Amino acid sequence: MKILVLNNLYPPHHAGMYDFRCQNVADGLRLRGHQVHVLTSRHGIGSEQRGPGIDRRLELNGVYDHHLLTRYKDLRRLELHNHLALRETIEAFKPDLIHVFSLHGLSKSLIFTLRHSRLPVVYDVADYWLADGVREDPWLRWWNNPSAPFPNSSWRSVLELLGRRSQLDPIAPTRMMKGFDRVPGLYAKQTTANSIAAFRFDRLYFASQSLKHATEEAGFRVNHADVIYPGISTQSFVNDVKPTSAPFSKLLIVGALDAKSGVLTAVKALCLARENKVKMSLGIYGRGDSDYIAQVRSYIAMHQVHVDFLPVSNLVRDLPSLYRKYDGVLHTSEWNEPYSLSPLEAMASGVPLIGTTIGGAGELFRHGENALTYMPGDEADLARRLQELHDQPELRCRIADNAQQEVLAKYNETAVMDRIENYLQTSLEVWAHEAT
Repeated sequence: MKILVLNNLYPPHHAGMYDFRCQNVADGLRLRGHQVHVLTSRHGIGSEQRGPGIDRRLELNGVYDHHLLTRYKDLRRLELHNHLALRETIEAFKPDLIHVFSLHGLSKSLIFTLRHSRLPVVYDVADYWLADGVREDPWLRWWNNPSAPFPNSSWRSVLELLGRRSQLDPIAPTRMMKGFDRVPGLYAKQTTANSIAAFRFDRLYFASQSLKHATEEAGFRVNHADVIYPGISTQSFVNDVKPTSAPFSKLLIVGALDAKSGVLTAVKALCLARENKVKMSLGIYGRGDSDYIAQVRSYIAMHQVHVDFLPVSNLVRDLPSLYRKYDGVLHTSEWNEPYSLSPLEAMASGVPLIGTTIGGAGELFRHGENALTYMPGDEADLARRLQELHDQPELRCRIADNAQQEVLAKYNETAVMDRIENYLQTSLEVWAHEAT
C-alpha cells in the first residue's frame, strides 16, 4: 500500500512519547513493505521543509507555544495554507489510503477535505483531539458556533450573504456540506452520545475503550470503532521476575508530574505504610508542572519521606535499565488518560505493579492477577496494596509473571502492528467493495 500518514508532530520535533508512537507505526509499516509518506507540521523548524518520506508544511494554532489565532483574517490564511498543503501532498504522492493520527493543534476542518478526497481514510485516535478538540477548533467555532459574540456573528452573516462561505467550502471547508450551518449538536450545552451528524468517521480505532467511550459521550458517532491498544518494544524491557526472596522496598513512578499524576497520593501512601512499620523509598522519573513539583517536595521535606527525583535525559536509553533497579512500579494517574506505555514497560520488565482503575491503563489491570489496583487519589487504599505486596512475596511473583507473559504475547510491537496493518488492509478492501 501507498500510505499517507498525517500527524500534528513528528520526531525529532515532538512533545512527548505519544509522537514517537506515530513514528514507530510509520516505520513498522515501511519495514513490512508499504510505501509511507508523512505530512506533519513545521513545528521546531520555522519554515516549510520537504524531503523524501516526509513533508513538514502544516501550521499549528494555539498549542506547543504557537500563538492562538482567532481573527477571521488570520484563520482564513492558516486554513487555506493547511488545506492546500494536504491537497498538494495527496496529488503528489497519490496514496492508496490516508492514515490520520492526532490533529491536536491542526485544522479540524481537514476532516472535511479528507472526506472529499475520495480516498479511504483511517483514523488512529490516541488522545482527546476528537472528543474535546473539534468543538474548540477556532475556524469551526467562528463559522458554526450559534452563540458567537455579536461582532463575529454579524460579520459571519455578511460573509454568508455575500456567498463567501460557499466559495470557501471547496478550499478551506467550514462544514461537511450545506445544511450543517451552526452544527447545533456540536455546541449544545448538553451533548447526547452519538448525536452529531456533521462528522463521519467510517474507519477508525481508538487506543483504549475509555477514550472511545469519552468520544461517544462527546456526541460523535464512533460506536462502530475498534480498539487497538498500543504496543511496546518488549525485547528492550524483558527481564527475569525477581524471586520471592528479593526485598520489596524500592518503588518507582514514571510519568508526567502534575496535579493529575497522583504522585502526591503515592508519597502520602508511603507515610501511611511507614506507620505500619513498612519502610519504602520512591524514585520519581519525569518532568512536569513546577508548582506541583514544589508542592510534592514540600510535603516530602515536612514528613521526611525517602523520595528521589531522578534525572531525565533520554527516555529510550534510560527506562529499560531503570525498571530493573526497582522492586515495584506505581501507576498513580488520577485522570482519564487515553493510554500509558509505562505500565506495559514495567510489566514487560517483570516488575510487580500497582495501578489506579481509571483511564486506558486501568483497562489492562486485573486485580490480583496481573497487578494490584486501588482507587485514584486514595492514599489509604494504596498503602494497603503496598502492605500486601510487602508481606506476600508469592503474590508479587505471581502477578509479575502473569503480567510479563501477557505483555509479551499481546502488546509486543509485532502483534500490535499485525492488528494495525490488518485494519488498514481491511479498510482498503471495504472501500474498494463499496466503490464497485
